[in-house]
Amino acid sequence: MKTLAILSRKGGTGKTTVALHLAMAAWLSGKGVLLADCDRQGSAQEWRRERTIAGPVVFSTKTAALFATQQAAFRAGRDLIVIDTSPSASEDLAEAVRCADYCLMVLRPSFLDVRAVRETAELVSRFGKPGAFVINQAPPRRNGREMACVGDTVTQLTAMGRPIMPIGLRARIAYQSAVADGRSVQETHPQSAAALEIGGLWREVESRLWPSALPEVAE
Repeated sequence: MKTLAILSRKGGTGKTTVALHLAMAAWLSGKGVLLADCDRQGSAQEWRRERTIAGPVVFSTKTAALFATQQAAFRAGRDLIVIDTSPSASEDLAEAVRCADYCLMVLRPSFLDVRAVRETAELVSRFGKPGAFVINQAPPRRNGREMACVGDTVTQLTAMGRPIMPIGLRARIAYQSAVADGRSVQETHPQSAAALEIGGLWREVESRLWPSALPEVAE
């Protein structure tokens, strides 16, 4: 069983939307998924209440109880825990990082988001955990070119020494409309650019959680 922590010290980054969609992408791929809702706002629980069909288990918990939650999920035969963290308290983030096999740090391409994520990256490094940044709510390209804010954000994140997920997420209404219906864009708009983004991001995350075994070298 693996644990994926979705982290952001700043509100409004779309952290919960990313957590919900990655949990759904994993579930749709056949994995047994528990989404641990540690955010005080309980947005993941609200999403699950809107969902009228089968899906990942969503469990509201506090970060102090994450280890016990992991043990219960392991006994239940889950393959993956996705932790939706609270955006504010450092001690909550620290416990989530401590329990994680991989950390995904969510931010928008903005000056304030980059400043806020720096502390999160330092926390992940302090615990020696693998992790990467994912840029969310990026503006669409204009004439095939990225907006300056995206390029500036990539430059600043690269200087922090952590990888950036090659699949970022654009600012798309499809994400919010899907969440409001208790679903994901892979369900509501399966052929859309948003669904392709989520599918691609999940495959990247999956490859880091369950890296392929190195091929044997013939002697």
